[in-house]
Amino acid sequence: MATRILVPLDGSSLAEQALSCAMTLARGLPAELVLLRAIWIPSDVLAVLDESTAEVNATLAQLAVEANDYVAGLVGQLKDAGLKARPAVRREPAAEAILDYAREENIDQIVMATHGYSGIKRWTHGSVAERVLQAAQVPLLLVRAGEQELASDWQKPARCRRILVPLDGSPMAEQILPTVTTAALAMSSQVILFQIPIAQVSGWMTGEWSLPILGVLDMAEEDAQAYLSAVAGRLKQQGLDVATATSIGPVANCILEYAETNRIDLIAMCTHGRTGLARWALGSVADRVLRAGSTPILLVRAP
Repeated sequence: MATRILVPLDGSSLAEQALSCAMTLARGLPAELVLLRAIWIPSDVLAVLDESTAEVNATLAQLAVEANDYVAGLVGQLKDAGLKARPAVRREPAAEAILDYAREENIDQIVMATHGYSGIKRWTHGSVAERVLQAAQVPLLLVRAGEQELASDWQKPARCRRILVPLDGSPMAEQILPTVTTAALAMSSQVILFQIPIAQVSGWMTGEWSLPILGVLDMAEEDAQAYLSAVAGRLKQQGLDVATATSIGPVANCILEYAETNRIDLIAMCTHGRTGLARWALGSVADRVLRAGSTPILLVRAP
């Protein structure tokens, strides 16, 4: 079965910024791009229309025509660029439309921007992306859209030379690896396995460094390196270009700093894990990385 990537759009240039990453992934796999536009009349607008069946139907029909024309135009541009693409329009609230379509049409991955505008022809990407992440059964690649970006920028495929994969040593966090392997092989990307061993030491934030604590830190660093090397070895056997790295400090800050300093093109991680001496909360870390960073983030919701 052909690989399918779903790209939800709302008609705004902000939402279209997800297309750049989607094009790169689709070209590498290769995969078919499905451009989805959801049309729905919010309850506050229905109140203005007095819930008149005739008026509501006429409004929905007009929205459907506009939505079809919009996605068809983008599909045409993607086909001109040599990509396989098709349009889709659903009459549902945005999050429900995305999740239902992904389930019914065997979508393999969702790529979407993280915010936009609200209104009758717009949905708020932030809340929609959050709801999709909570329920999606497929990987979700989120692109943080920026007001300063030009609408035409999506036509230039995003580069993906380096993928940063934060791991905490748990099997749950490693559930991101199959998705990363597929993406990295498709796009000829280098994978950097990343761990923050200091996050495994209780009380490290007190700043009271003693020789025993320093010894524990040294051991944690050695354990982290051994763990990352073992995982890297498995990935290299699959033909991947893999490197490893560690850092010291608060987990989300370390991920963001490393991504910025080393020109990371994509961060890939699971959305939650377990807390404790030997684990950090992947859910909260992923949330902070997404909100504070500008690097696209590929998330897999661990069961």
